[in-house]
Amino acid sequence: MPVITIGGNNTITLEKKREMVKKVSEVVAEAYDLPIEAITVLVQGYEKEDIGVAGQLLSEKQ
Repeated sequence: MPVITIGGNNTITLEKKREMVKKVSEVVAEAYDLPIEAITVLVQGYEKEDIGVAGQLLSEKQ
């Protein structure tokens, strides 16, 4: 069964996570023609010091 991993910074609220997981699950369930119960979504949050963009840590960007 599909497992979707979403990684990003830790700034998303719990309410927004709920909304995102619901919407992603619905889209993937439809694409695979599966019941939504078959879909697993993992949300991984990272601190800005653990994310590098363009060769620089987000915690060091201004």
